Amino acid sequence: MKRIFRLIHSYIAILLLCSCGEYNGEKKYEKENGYDIKANLPKGFITNKDLGIASSILDTKKSKLTNKTILLSGYIGGRREPFTKGRSSFIVIDNSIKKCDEEKGDNCPTPWDACCVDRRTILQSTLTVQVIDKNSSLLKGTLNGVDGLIPGKKIKVLATIDSMSNPNSMLVNAKQIQLL
Repeated sequence: MKRIFRLIHSYIAILLLCSCGEYNGEKKYEKENGYDIKANLPKGFITNKDLGIASSILDTKKSKLTNKTILLSGYIGGRREPFTKGRSSFIVIDNSIKKCDEEKGDNCPTPWDACCVDRRTILQSTLTVQVIDKNSSLLKGTLNGVDGLIPGKKIKVLATIDSMSNPNSMLVNAKQIQLL
């Protein structure tokens, strides 16, 4: 079990550390391999209705609330591409971390990745949001562009902390998402 946690944490850390900077030769994903397919979310899953007072991601990561319902806030980011290709998950970063476009003179094309912030700080300030079905399986299809979900968008997430989560690589299962 510890090996799985270490593997997951290492994978997330490598992805976050490699995501900032110039284009690194990644191939653009094609529609035929299923990455362009949008996730089919239940009606009302993404809302503009106020869900209430939310905790910061930093506070959420300090608590031990496994399998309890929480409400957290942040913005979609922390990586150049915060959405998982072909799967219904994405990275959310704490609102206290400034986007690059909030810095004077910064013309970063992907300001939501916060590449001007130390990578260790970003790792401590992010978590992964996933949407699962009634069988606890991750929904297929990307959430990028679904009902207004885009990189840099501020959101609140009503979720439960997944039992496989740990403070270093926190994973939450979304029940509803509010666009801010």
